[in-house]
Amino acid sequence: MHDKPTLRHAMRERLRAMDEATRSAASVRIAAHLKHLAATWPAGVTVALFGGLKNEPDLVTHLLPALLAQGVRTCFFQIEHQALQPRQVCSMEDLHRGQMNVWEPNPQCPHIDIVELDIILVPGLAFTHDGRRLGRGGGYYDRLLAHPQCRAQRIAVAFDVQIVDHITVEFHDQHIHQIITESGLIQTAASD
Repeated sequence: MHDKPTLRHAMRERLRAMDEATRSAASVRIAAHLKHLAATWPAGVTVALFGGLKNEPDLVTHLLPALLAQGVRTCFFQIEHQALQPRQVCSMEDLHRGQMNVWEPNPQCPHIDIVELDIILVPGLAFTHDGRRLGRGGGYYDRLLAHPQCRAQRIAVAFDVQIVDHITVEFHDQHIHQIITESGLIQTAASD
């Protein structure tokens, strides 16, 4: 059993060990699984994406255009006052590299209320089959998911190497409902 700092270090090492070709191929498979899942979503659904870190699955290249073509209302988060603020994105041109070199919506993109989010694609360093999540340590997603108005389905998006047997959680740590990896969909115990 590892404490959070030890597990974060180990997961960063695992992710660094993935070469670019492996990461890219896995991102394509993850996006394919998400597109298949998106075909089951109701019309008018609002989905929050993430992206930008080198060792994360690439949702901007491989998923965003398909969701926009499907008519899904998509958004990305901008960090405002230590909180994630969703803003609607209608094209790739609505994105720029922001804090920590992640994709952020341009300032003119319209705000979306947290209560309007139906699905949040959640990043992280590690996940368990029972829905536990280890973030990068900033607490941004835990604060968002704990927000009283956040009723969205939580779908973690990760590589197979990020699935672990155990994560020590604290009272503020938020669980996720499903996980999508290059191997497919995992329903977590938190989805019950």
